[in-house]
Amino acid sequence: MQDQIHTLELFPVINQKLLELLNSLTPEDFHKPTQFPSWKVKDICAHLLDTSIRRLSSGRDHYHAPEQPQLANYEQLLDYVTRLADSWALAFSAVSPEILIELTGKYQNELVDYLASLEPFERAAVPVSWAGETVSFNWFDIAREYTERWHHQMQIREALGREPLYERKLYTPVLDTFLRALPYHYRDWRMAEGYVLCVTIEGAAGGQWFLEWHDQLELKSKSDRDPQTTVSIQQEDAWKIFTRWTDKSVYKATIHGNQELGQHLLQLNCLLIRNSTAA
Repeated sequence: MQDQIHTLELFPVINQKLLELLNSLTPEDFHKPTQFPSWKVKDICAHLLDTSIRRLSSGRDHYHAPEQPQLANYEQLLDYVTRLADSWALAFSAVSPEILIELTGKYQNELVDYLASLEPFERAAVPVSWAGETVSFNWFDIAREYTERWHHQMQIREALGREPLYERKLYTPVLDTFLRALPYHYRDWRMAEGYVLCVTIEGAAGGQWFLEWHDQLELKSKSDRDPQTTVSIQQEDAWKIFTRWTDKSVYKATIHGNQELGQHLLQLNCLLIRNSTAA
């Protein structure tokens, strides 16, 4: 499945929703806890600002820190990114919500302008590593960026009991982007030729994704074969599972067929940060 996921036009929508949300918060709301072990609502806001500024600095302004860490493997990369995110949240702990909101509005809009300047099918500066790619197109990296902004805003909304972002036009691209990682996620599984795993996300924004075993694993939106294993997950649970927002045992998946194969889906991790106590 190589079809482009169009997300660029959705950034202004969720950006506006984020500003409306933040401007509606009380000072106490910013300090309410979240599912992160040590982050409160304000820390997630700071992280969103952090990613906008760092992306603009490296991509648009071509600035890179003089001293770059030497990372030997993916685990070291995860640790580095997590430390970087924590240090930014700590640095902004003394910054007022008013300034945080102002900076968020400015730099998230500048980020949209920068992303719009990229050619969709040119090579992205950074590959989507959680999907197993060493080279990615810009459109996929932009879709990954969209999932970051959608799911972090959802984390804030969940912590505050605010309305979720489950509109189909906003959520379906998130699910589609996450599930592009399925071939990489199941790369070590050896199944019979033509074996089909069907992943169904239940809900208004959901759909079906089919993973087929051939010489290479193929991800499809439709299949002319009957699936031997099916996994069904509610849309309210799917994003939390794929971003490890909490312990996966809290959420339920209905599996028919190969139980181990189906359970492996719950290990899918579509982010580059250690953000919870989930295994």
